Amino acid sequence: MTSGGFLYAAAAGACVGIALGLLGVSGSFSTVVLLLSAVLLLVGRKWPILLLATAATAAAALGLTRADLFLQARQQDTIAEFAGKTAVVEGTVAADPDKRATSLRLTVSVNAVGGEEAKGMLLAVVARETAVSYGDIITLSGNVTLPEPFETDTGRTFNYPAYLGVKGISAMMQYAQVVDSATGAPSPQRFLFSIKHLFERSLERAFPEPDVSLMEGLLLGERRGLPQDVTRAFVASGLIHIVVLSGYNISIVSEAILRSLSFLPRTVGYSLGGVGMLLFALLTGGGATTVRACIMGLIAILARYLHRESAALRALAIAAAGMALWNPLVLLNDPSFILSVLATFGLITLSPAIERRLPKFLKKAPQVASIAASTIAVYFYILPALLYQTGVLSFLTLPANVLVLPMVPAAMLAGFITGLLGLVHPVLAFFAALPADILLKWILLVAEVTTAIPFSATTISELPAWVVVAAYVPLTALAIFVYRRNAARIRSS
Repeated sequence: MTSGGFLYAAAAGACVGIALGLLGVSGSFSTVVLLLSAVLLLVGRKWPILLLATAATAAAALGLTRADLFLQARQQDTIAEFAGKTAVVEGTVAADPDKRATSLRLTVSVNAVGGEEAKGMLLAVVARETAVSYGDIITLSGNVTLPEPFETDTGRTFNYPAYLGVKGISAMMQYAQVVDSATGAPSPQRFLFSIKHLFERSLERAFPEPDVSLMEGLLLGERRGLPQDVTRAFVASGLIHIVVLSGYNISIVSEAILRSLSFLPRTVGYSLGGVGMLLFALLTGGGATTVRACIMGLIAILARYLHRESAALRALAIAAAGMALWNPLVLLNDPSFILSVLATFGLITLSPAIERRLPKFLKKAPQVASIAASTIAVYFYILPALLYQTGVLSFLTLPANVLVLPMVPAAMLAGFITGLLGLVHPVLAFFAALPADILLKWILLVAEVTTAIPFSATTISELPAWVVVAAYVPLTALAIFVYRRNAARIRSS
């Protein structure tokens, strides 16, 4: 029995334990599970399958305990107790302010309500022109409410309370009034966000709408400024991932960038790729979503370029279990986390075999072949989860991605240079902005034309969760079979 088997069993066990804890299984049950693992260890020393079960059950006990402690800590939050009341809330801005078309959204770590000590996270919606930054001390006045589920454009019911709960937010304050604010103490993250905002303003001076919103989505993972019709076009064409921070997005883009640097010595190319990912994480503020996406993207890139898929799968198992243990709620309530893990797994297990079977004319263009294989592998594996979450099934996602993704690295590079030059002087940014804007218009054109084609996408009825889980049993078995067969072929060659 290999060490990899124990690692996968432990990672899976930890995730199962966390899920059970979130679904209501008492943390005290972890003692029973731990005793079961001890019995399995005593009985099954000579039986590999029982040793794997021992690792899984011991990790499940850990996951149960972690979920129980996490939920107990969340129960100490008191801000939700003021729901339905008008209150004066004092706290600290705990995330980068989220500027929308007509408002500014603030995540506030609450210190007091009505002069009395309180605890919890509040999402406050204030006037768009409000001057406030990460780390500022702020006093708000307004009606405290609880977040509620809502229906999406595709008829899905979005569990908004669970989504906000991943970020620790348990209450909202719509139409909040800023009573007072004070500049917060200097911090590394505050400094990073200030750089990000300078860069955003530089881009906004260089590009028109909706091009600048698309560029900010590509470089910073922000799609809040995209018009609704453009967002719908990206969803229907299967291109929305390029403006969403995810492991899939970063891995595809990074792979294309690394291929463009293939003329350099291998060590230099990887060093530049690693530095680029680090700069990207710093530029976007180093938030939890960015860090997670960069980790997933880096794992996928290492798998493809170091030809060490087994090491990458182990790293993925450790990363996924570690993130779930850090914040148990991501396991069931964070679509970005779920899709990033699934996409990275599909990319590692299926993409090499698919690329090997592509038509010869595609292989003549390695970058296009790589993107096509990656798109097929990822879309095939995440499809059940995607249908469960969005209900949108795109029939033209492959040609759309093949037409767009080769242009994305060049657009990102030109946009990055534009933003930097714009910090010096707007005139300097013009020369880099021109080719970047042409590429942005091409991306927008592909999305719009693809969506305009009749029957290019369809919306399916809502799937039960058990159907999606059942679909992943044979799908995962197939992915592992393809992965092992491809690995055996490489070893024998």
